[in-house]
Amino acid sequence: MRTQPKIDRMRPPVRRVLAVDGGNRRLKLLLAESDFGRFRLLQQDMLDLQAEGLVSPEELKTHLQQLLKAYGRPPLALTLPQHVAISQVIDLPQTAESDVEKLIAEESVKLGGVTDSRIIYDFVRIETPSYRQQYWVTICQEGDVRDRILKLGVEKEEICEITTVANALVAAYRASAPDSGRAILVHCGAQTTVLVVLLAGQGAFATSFHMGGDFLTRALARLHDCSEEAAETLKRDKNFLTGPQASGEFIAVVEGWAAELKRQLNEWFQANPTLVAEVATFKLVASGGGFEMPGLLPFLKSHAELSFQPWPRETQPDAVAPGKGFEVAFGTALQALGYSPQPVSLLPEDYRLAWRKRLGRQRIEVASAVLVALCALLLGMGTWHKLSLISTKKALLDKVRAGQRAFDENESLTEDLLNEYENLRPLCAAQQSTLDTLKTVALLEQSRSNRPLWYVLIADQQSYFTMPPALLSTNRPAKTNLIGAALEAARATPLGLRPFPSVLTNSSPARPGLIAELCVPGDSETTRQALSELVNNLKQQLLFSKVDLLSDDLRRSLADPKVTVPDRYFVLSLDFAQTDFQQPIRYKKTTGSDVLRPNKRPNRTSSTPEVDPGMSQIP
Repeated sequence: MRTQPKIDRMRPPVRRVLAVDGGNRRLKLLLAESDFGRFRLLQQDMLDLQAEGLVSPEELKTHLQQLLKAYGRPPLALTLPQHVAISQVIDLPQTAESDVEKLIAEESVKLGGVTDSRIIYDFVRIETPSYRQQYWVTICQEGDVRDRILKLGVEKEEICEITTVANALVAAYRASAPDSGRAILVHCGAQTTVLVVLLAGQGAFATSFHMGGDFLTRALARLHDCSEEAAETLKRDKNFLTGPQASGEFIAVVEGWAAELKRQLNEWFQANPTLVAEVATFKLVASGGGFEMPGLLPFLKSHAELSFQPWPRETQPDAVAPGKGFEVAFGTALQALGYSPQPVSLLPEDYRLAWRKRLGRQRIEVASAVLVALCALLLGMGTWHKLSLISTKKALLDKVRAGQRAFDENESLTEDLLNEYENLRPLCAAQQSTLDTLKTVALLEQSRSNRPLWYVLIADQQSYFTMPPALLSTNRPAKTNLIGAALEAARATPLGLRPFPSVLTNSSPARPGLIAELCVPGDSETTRQALSELVNNLKQQLLFSKVDLLSDDLRRSLADPKVTVPDRYFVLSLDFAQTDFQQPIRYKKTTGSDVLRPNKRPNRTSSTPEVDPGMSQIP
């Protein structure tokens, strides 16, 4: 059965994982977080099982549950001991991608041997410059994986990742030394020593042998005839390899461990003869609690020709590096959070399905939270927009109200001005009529010079047309000097002649102006020329709007026949030019509804008074 290492894709941007690296003596817990693509270490705890008195599996399980509760029960990533798994490179012939998994499954069955337990395997392709297809394959029995889960008592917890020590070391070293292409990682744990070879930054070989820190502790306890606890204390406090306390028998034990390490390396280099000449290019990196023994690294360098380097530590201030002894847990957390370029997962099928469901729920929750946040943002923006519109409308309403008040005040002032004007208009009209009459009389007197004519009657049209027509008249008016009478009447009146009525009926032909009756003696041609010159001269005056002969049907018999000459008797109608004082201003008051409804177009401009054609507006 192959697990699916791609289940880490499409996870939410913020995740946490608790990596658990459990050994016989120590339990290492590393809490890490992926915060929008940035890996962060939150907490690292190392639990000494013997110091804490956790000697039974039940005690370990109880204490671990208390720790998980304190951590907030994040998803777990477990590390399997390397001796329960097999990790190696498999060469495959050139074949289609769909056939790769079938071929690797067959190879996994061969590597796993005959067993009643199901085989869990996973693989990842190694990028090589050659034409060969190489895959880094890790296999393990499902029973060993479940035994590990039961031993820790986390079978009911959410488990997101399970990997081996070798794969965790590869991920941790790639993160700590990304520029290092070739390295030999040696991790000395309590029970086993794990050996991993990296080529081009990728895992190329992994193995383990049962000689670790406890192996050296038991040898020291046997040599000093003491308990393993006392021997462990001596191993940490004293240098039994060099100096005055050096022990030949203990040195032989350490040399035996180094010989086994060399044997494992030699077997791999013999399988890869092209790399034998390049052994010096490999960095030898040490990790694990076994290398904490005083004098071990200098002894291996001088006696075993193994120049170990400590685990690389980043010098950058923002770099993430594991604490001493947390290299395996660090690599496990990196793979669980998707930061390993060579991920290999051994998660059983049921845990994998449960984790997928959990990721699906988490994605739905994140999507729902994003949707709620988006809706809240849109609601906030909509509320802000509505409040802005309300504020704008309120400001506009205040402006309209202020404009309405100003408009009402203007209307009231205009109405008062028009009322005052109407009170003065008859007086102004009377003055204008008197001036026009006096100017007309002066023009008529001036027109008599050098012309053989005389005027027999001058009357205003209103008075003239109030008399009956000539054909109906039976009484003759009294003889008098009409021009002199008109002048005497003008002098007798305080403002001159009486003003003309402001409104004339359609039945009366009277207009603002005068009627002049005159006689022009002489022959027909002389009479015609004199009359024509008189009319043309009067028409050129701006005082008159019309100068013309009055038709016979409109004539009145008011002049004395004795001062007239038959057939040389003419009547002129002199209409004054229209002035501003003759007609009242008809003002249409605009209501407030017309102002507040700008889309309704009024019949006339509401802001100007309505006057008759030809009249000037009152300023």
